[in-house]
Amino acid sequence: MTEHITGIRIDNDGVLSTVSIDDTNTHTHLLGMYRHIGCTTVDVIGLVGGIDVWVDDEGLYTQEPNPTLTDMIRVTRPFQTHLSGPGLFLATDGEGDTRGLTEEQTATVIGWWQTANAILTVL
Repeated sequence: MTEHITGIRIDNDGVLSTVSIDDTNTHTHLLGMYRHIGCTTVDVIGLVGGIDVWVDDEGLYTQEPNPTLTDMIRVTRPFQTHLSGPGLFLATDGEGDTRGLTEEQTATVIGWWQTANAILTVL
């Protein structure tokens, strides 16, 4: 039986989308993350409320800048360096395992997106 987790992807144009990742095993999970981010190596940035954002580990060298993602992260991490490429928001449980976002966490991510868009509109 295939298990899935749900996350939020933000592309370089600042568009959010809900994504599903095959969580049957570690291999399928990682391949799903690679596919949604468009990379072969990932890095994670821990945020508040058990939310993580996964990005291309080599994104600064291989992908276009993502100003909306950068501003979203800066809501809770003001000194975050610029990020490039898509970002994938997922959750972490108490054991450190990656899980799908809860409704509350999804609302938090959407709030960060709204804040980031307000910042970019002012600029």
